Amino acid sequence: MKEPDPEEFVDHQDSGDFTQIVTHMYRAEVQRSYNWRNRLDRTTEWSIVILSALTTWTFSVPERRHELLLSVLIFMGTLLWIESRRYRYYNVWSSRIKTLEENFLAKTLSPDKEVSTRQWMATLADDLRNPRFKIPLWIAVAHRIRRVYFWLFSLTIMLWIGKLAIHPTPVESLGSFINRAAILGLPGYSVMILIGVFLLGTGALAVLGSRHELKGAKIVEKKGTGKDWDKMT
Repeated sequence: MKEPDPEEFVDHQDSGDFTQIVTHMYRAEVQRSYNWRNRLDRTTEWSIVILSALTTWTFSVPERRHELLLSVLIFMGTLLWIESRRYRYYNVWSSRIKTLEENFLAKTLSPDKEVSTRQWMATLADDLRNPRFKIPLWIAVAHRIRRVYFWLFSLTIMLWIGKLAIHPTPVESLGSFINRAAILGLPGYSVMILIGVFLLGTGALAVLGSRHELKGAKIVEKKGTGKDWDKMT
């Protein structure tokens, strides 16, 4: 049985009706993308609010413990996980928007440029029937670390080091500084090593993730795999 050809289907439709349908679809996908973009912003804002509040509270009294600043990393890690899940949803709508812009709107504005109608329509139709995430979760985590959380983690650790250096009194030697970092029976040098490993690990994940992300959201044809989406950064 011959498979339906999207181009033949479009040829039998009223061009005005088809354009109207696609236009409404584009507007709906933009609205969805906008809503999920706002959700991403909220988790980032909460990270900044928590960091600001605990930094102010901790530095306001010299006797307050430095561990409070490290606890911010736990809150940020939780928000990073939530934000990464939200980013996967945002990426779905953004990928569809990019596809419509490149293959429908761009073709309308510049008819002389060739576009493979059969290819993008078939893939987009399949995605509407069977919606799925375009990127794995760890890529989403790496993306949000690279864009936002690596810098927040770094700032938190710098503030923690500053707290150790000046409270309860200005540090007089490197040994004294390291000893102040002790937490829950762990010696200060062990805590320093763990913090360094954490920061290096998040940085390595961000770099590794960037190498696996494909630029853009084009529809491409790959040998042996058929039609597929490019992953979107």
